[in-house]
This record gives sequence, structure tokens and C-alpha cells, in this order.
Amino acid sequence: MDKQQATLLLDQYMQSDSARDLSFRQSDAVVGVLMTTFIDSEDVDVSDVARVVEKLFKENKGMFRPTPQSGKSTQQQQSPQEQKQILAQFLTHNYAALVAPNAVKFVDENGKVVSKINMQAFANAVKAETIYGTGSRPIRHDILSEIILRLDQAGLLEHVPQVVERIVEVEKAVPLTRREEQKHNFNLDKRMNAPGVDAIKGASEQTAKKPVVPQAQLEAQARHDLRENAVMGEINSKIAQHAHHGRSHSATSYERKILEGIRDAGIRAGTPNETIAKQIEAKRSEMTRWSAHEALKQLRPELFTSQKPQGLGY
Repeated sequence: MDKQQATLLLDQYMQSDSARDLSFRQSDAVVGVLMTTFIDSEDVDVSDVARVVEKLFKENKGMFRPTPQSGKSTQQQQSPQEQKQILAQFLTHNYAALVAPNAVKFVDENGKVVSKINMQAFANAVKAETIYGTGSRPIRHDILSEIILRLDQAGLLEHVPQVVERIVEVEKAVPLTRREEQKHNFNLDKRMNAPGVDAIKGASEQTAKKPVVPQAQLEAQARHDLRENAVMGEINSKIAQHAHHGRSHSATSYERKILEGIRDAGIRAGTPNETIAKQIEAKRSEMTRWSAHEALKQLRPELFTSQKPQGLGY
């Protein structure tokens, strides 16, 4: 059994009601016994960990602190150094991924913060609930995991962007929105007037006189653009995944063309992406009642105009 497997088993034991309150040093001792005693980790469960803990407790009187039920304060049992060590181990070993696998890592292996959003939410919860701050709960892996799970379920953690694979029949160029075009022009103008580019810089002295855009405004615009791009990604995903309710391949193709037309018309008109998304969803809801020929009838109405029968001879 390796150290990671032994640590995971110890974490499972710590979540049980009868678990002893272990310090960082004591946890290391239990992990060491598990690694040397059990070779095949598949045959080991939480009861085996409990037996190892009780055996060490009997052999080393005083090494293990009493459980919280003994009446002694947990805050007195854990020193600030032990609290910091447990927190550091929980974060650097990325135990949060066990309960929130889609969340961005809190810190890397060297302890450097990866997601400021996740670290801030986690730190606030730990300080509010545990003895590391103003709370009463001890610093334990199971309690920290519970905090992570609750934050994730409340939508307070930053997640890794989900990549949606798009399968389309014809690749079409989507025109830029007004905001995207303004951002593109701003970046291009910034590069043209950068220091050391004198040959280009003199081409537009008017641009050089423009006031510098405040950083807060740029950050707000970037956040807005990210939201807009995310909504447009959802729109494109829904169009790509749309299928006629009767599973007709041709009807599916024609209905997707109608949805693409709604999307492209909204982009050209500068309609907010959230409004376009609502229009797409309303049209998809309407399509659930369409026959297999309704989409083609709307795209090519001339094919369904009544014509006088020919060749009958009378």
C-alpha cells in the first residue's frame, strides 16, 4: 500500500462518529503502520484502520488525545501549528478534488494559489466554522471536505471550463458583435502605437491623444465578454445537438438552419446573447410540435405551392 492509499483510508476513518481526534503527527504514525502492515490495499477497510489506531493508542499511552466526547476542548487539543499543517496537507495534496472534481485547484504542489476565487471562499468558510478562526469545529480532513462540498453545491467555486465538441455540417463564419469589434479595434490600435513602432505610430496622431481606459473598466468589459462568449457557446451547442423530435435526419438539418438563421440575425442586429438564447429556446420548443416537413416548408415555401396537374389529358 502506498502513502496516498493509506491517507485516503485514514480520511474515511476520520469521517466516522467513533473516530479519535488525531493530530498531524499522530496521523502520520497511523499512515506509516498501514503502509508497512498491509500490502494489498483492496483487502483493507475502515475497520482495519480503527484497529491500527486503537493498537497504537494502547501501546503508546498519552500519544493520542482524547476524543471530543471526553469533555476536553478541541481548541486546546490542536495547536495553531498543527492546524496549519493539516490545512497545508489538505490543499497541496488536492484532497478537495475528491468531493469537487470539476473545481479549479486551490493551490499547486508548491503551495502557490491557483484560483483566488476558490481560496477566498474556502478561507472565509474555514475561519467562520473552525477553531482556525472564530468557529468551534476542529481542523480535520473530513470537516474540510464537507466545507468544500457545501461551497461547490452552492455554486461558490470556480470550475474548469467544460469543452463542448461541436459537430456541424457546414462551417460558417460568425460576425463579431459590436463589443467584440470595439475590443479588437482597441487592441489593434494599442499595438500600432506601442513604443518602438515609430513607423506606424505616426500614421494616426489622433489615436495617441485618446485617454487611457481605466483598468477597472477593462476588467468589467472582460468579465462581460466572458459571459457573452459563454452564452454564445451554449447557443451553438444547443443548435449542434438539436434533433427533430421524430428523429428525421432531413428535418433535423432544416430545423438547425432555421435556428442558425435566428442566431446570425441576432448577432448582426447587435441583440444581447441572452436574448438570442431565449429566442432559440422558444423556437426549439415550438419545433417539438412540427411535422417532418414543417421546417422545409418555412425555408422553401415555393416547393409547397399548389400546382395544376399536368398530363391527364382532360
